[in-house]
Amino acid sequence: MTPASLASPLLLATMLLVCGPAHAGGETEMRHGGWRDCLSRNFRIQAALTDPDLAADAAFRACRGAEDAYLAALARSPLLDDDDVARARPMLAGRIRAWLVGSRG
Repeated sequence: MTPASLASPLLLATMLLVCGPAHAGGETEMRHGGWRDCLSRNFRIQAALTDPDLAADAAFRACRGAEDAYLAALARSPLLDDDDVARARPMLAGRIRAWLVGSRG
């Protein structure tokens, strides 16, 4: 693997996590907001009943459709392709999970 191919996932993740939906257009921004709202709502409900980590797991399961819609919107960007989004998915999920557990959604 070349240094450029190693840097590509890091660059992609940085772009998505730092610039991500705030600079994305219409549908992508809407899908990101919908996913975060779904996760936050489901996390708050589950966190009242169980451990925060289990609540985050349950929220991710409940919001899989919203996550898929957001990632599909990202993949339609002319700057990204399906492989880019697939590589970034775990990093995005980790960031959102930390936000849920750290701030209680």
